Amino acid sequence: YVMNVLLEVNGQNIDDFKAVTEGEVEMAKPINLMNSTGFGQVTVRHSVEVDYVVPSDKPEFDFSQVKNGTLTIDKQNGVRTTYTGVYALKIGATKYDGDNEAVRTISFGATGKVE
Repeated sequence: YVMNVLLEVNGQNIDDFKAVTEGEVEMAKPINLMNSTGFGQVTVRHSVEVDYVVPSDKPEFDFSQVKNGTLTIDKQNGVRTTYTGVYALKIGATKYDGDNEAVRTISFGATGKVE
């Protein structure tokens, strides 16, 4: 279980997140050779999606300014995952759920990951 998700950008802390999804990481690609298949290294790229709860009592955070941020995910088992070099890749449409909340999915890319 995830206890807390915190995004740090330009000295600001944003923690209005409802859910987080850590993306797949491609480690190698198959390469067709004449008589067999080989594998080649790829540049590791990390991705994370978060569901941002749009606050009703303050202005919405401008995710277009997220460049070289830090995203920290604290889990209940004491494990902390920190993504560095975080950039906003995609800002999703606003959706409304049964809790009467406005939620927006934000996709991030990161250059590093530390556990």
